[in-house]
Parts: sequence; C-alpha cells; structure tokens
Amino acid sequence: MVYTSLVKMKNLSNVDINRERLEKWLSETNLAAGSRLPSERELCELLDAQRMTLRQVLLELEVESVIFRKNRSGWFIAPKRFIYNPKAQSSFNAEARAQGRNPFWGYLEEEQCEAPPINVVKAFSENAHSYRVTGWCGLDGHKVFYHESYIDADFAPGFIKKINNQSFADVWEKEYSQFLSIKSMIFKPVKIPDQACKELGVAPNTFVILVEKHRATREKKVVQVDFEYWRLESVELYIQDE
Repeated sequence: MVYTSLVKMKNLSNVDINRERLEKWLSETNLAAGSRLPSERELCELLDAQRMTLRQVLLELEVESVIFRKNRSGWFIAPKRFIYNPKAQSSFNAEARAQGRNPFWGYLEEEQCEAPPINVVKAFSENAHSYRVTGWCGLDGHKVFYHESYIDADFAPGFIKKINNQSFADVWEKEYSQFLSIKSMIFKPVKIPDQACKELGVAPNTFVILVEKHRATREKKVVQVDFEYWRLESVELYIQDE
C-alpha cells in the first residue's frame, strides 16, 4: 500500500511529501520504542519514494530524535530522551530510575594511563599519575553514551581494582570517603571517536555531544575528568543547581 498525502502536494517538495507519508505510516503502525523499521528498500516501495529522497527524510527524523540508526542494522524508533542534568550529584543510574528508565552499563578498559589528554594533565596536580577507565551506559536496551574517565592515581591509589562494576560515586564514597562535585564542564558537538563509534553502533563521522566534566573534592582539587560522548537523539541537557 502506498501512503499518499492528505494535503495539497503541489507546493511541497518530494522530501516534504514523503516525510508526510512516512509520519502517517509511523502514526498508524504505532511502533514501540526500539522497534526496527522496514529496510530502506521496503520503505521506498511502501512510500513510492526514490532512495535519495527517503534518505533525506530519515535524516530529518533522526535529527528530530524520532528515529535513530545502528550501523549496518537499520533504523529504529527512538525512545524518549533522557533528561540529563550534568551537575546532578546523584549517579546516572539513580537519575535514570527516577525517570522510569531501565539503566545498564559496562566497563571496557581499566588501566594505568601513561599519556592522558592534555586537558587531564592540566587539571591534575603536576606530574600526577592517572588511571583510565572506559565504558558505556544505556537505557532500556539502547546504548546512549560512551565515556572515558581519568582518575588521579596518586590521590586514589588502587582505584581501578576497587570498581568491581560499581559506579564511580560509590567507589569514591565507600573506599576513599570522598563526595565529588562538578568544578567545571564543557559542552560541544564533535565527531565520534572510533572506539565510541564501535560501542554505540553508529556510523563513522557521526556527530555526538561531548560533555567534559572536571570533578573535585571539597578542597576543590580535581581528581576525576570525564569525557562523555552522547548520541544526539538520546539526551536533553539542562543545568540546574541542586
């Protein structure tokens, strides 16, 4: 069945017309978040659309967080965005559960770092050693961000051996009696790094939101620097002091 427009088409571009058809189909099928769309070939047949026109429609809906794509797996219905306050003192897991979401996560690498990024070198004490921990976090079965975190190894010796799949906040509190706060943050769009691309399943050169956070002790000493690479369709950022 070909979905045709309900409004006059003469003043609409092919992209507008096919977007309306696809939105109508999505509304009628009411697919659940995370559901896979038909292949692009099948969508072209369904909408009577050219491949390039369909691709433009899909990209527009991706920008608006209606759908998302996994590299080599197709297009999917996007879940609702995670409302993220980077200044929140509670963990990602606690914030997610408070929003009725099901968080999950995994660590990839936990190692001594010989050559940390220049931002980390500047943030820590001069000549400080550092640990590097990488991993990802997800919501409702969908990975939403990849992170690289650097820990001041001189301030927190043995940190990486104490993680055991705990959150960083729990390790700081239980093992070092520290409650870190955000000292500074940087937000910017960047092209996704190769490792993050692999873990999140996005296409190479995809733009993501980088959130860089410098965490400090009560004495204002920075002891942790995080680089979080968020999928654009997954997050809505807002800043609010607690």
